[in-house]
Amino acid sequence: GLGADANRIVDALKEFDPTWAPSTSSTEVQRPMAAPSKARVLGVDDFLPVEEVRKKPLLEMTRCGSTLPANQPEFVNKRWLTETGTAINNLVDKVDDDATGQRVSPSALIGCSRAGKTRALREIGLELRQKYNRPVVYVSFNDATTYQLEEAASSSPLDSLLARIAYAIAKPEVLAGERLHDDEGLLSFTTNRTCLVEWLKSIKDCVLLIDEINNLVNSAMPAIRKDPVAEFLRANFISTAGRGWVCTTHVTDALKAIDDTYRGKRVFLYNSLPVVESEEDLKKLVYEGRRLTVHPAYYGLSPGLIMTSLVTGYELDRKWELALEKLSEKERSFLFGE
Repeated sequence: GLGADANRIVDALKEFDPTWAPSTSSTEVQRPMAAPSKARVLGVDDFLPVEEVRKKPLLEMTRCGSTLPANQPEFVNKRWLTETGTAINNLVDKVDDDATGQRVSPSALIGCSRAGKTRALREIGLELRQKYNRPVVYVSFNDATTYQLEEAASSSPLDSLLARIAYAIAKPEVLAGERLHDDEGLLSFTTNRTCLVEWLKSIKDCVLLIDEINNLVNSAMPAIRKDPVAEFLRANFISTAGRGWVCTTHVTDALKAIDDTYRGKRVFLYNSLPVVESEEDLKKLVYEGRRLTVHPAYYGLSPGLIMTSLVTGYELDRKWELALEKLSEKERSFLFGE
């Protein structure tokens, strides 16, 4: 069977379309019937030249209903950013070595919700652009371009990825202010693989940043022999020098479909998120004059979680105190030797 998580997905899809049923084939994923797509098909002429791609803001706030401040604090910490950016840049310049069998690896940032994955990913993109002159394209399966049930029902995962890349590199006059999804949750724009490959050839170097890839591919999806998303990323963002891709995810298991396609030959370079390392780091984390009043260890030294607590007023230390108050004497004795 597909497992409990996958069964919940099946139930949700059946509710969307009662005629839908999962495939019994290991090489094909059946999808519910959907209305004919009204998406505009974008071509090479609709995409920005490389000079304009380099100018696109990477730190602009695009979150829907976000509680994050518009004026973001200085990034914490710079040492992590320098080391991680250098490691990723070195991978971008590498190519597969058939003589030794060594394969180039993609990179992933791993962390819990609100830990700062999106900010870290954007900062890495800025580092690659400013320090190494890399053209960077940022796409997301969260926030303003979240991966929706209606989209999943009408488009393949690869089509969803291609649409987001096209949306990210399209000329402003082509988009004319339209969102990626229409009012029904379906894609407003799409493109085909051939057009994107042609555009990539015209700009040569390119690093693709994918936020929340776990929303697109996850371990609950039926296994397939060759994942099209993984194959597209391998062919266009790994196998060519000057290309690379970096993603964020909550869990490593979300990348199982990609790992299976690469058959263990490309080991993901997993990166932990930055942490507060000094008093100077902590002083940078301020929101409307408020600073953290408890030890940063309460938040795992995570700048992202600390900022979330300052912005939302979420007092983790008080929740910890309430949890302790509920403990019996026996439990307190076991935990703290009292």
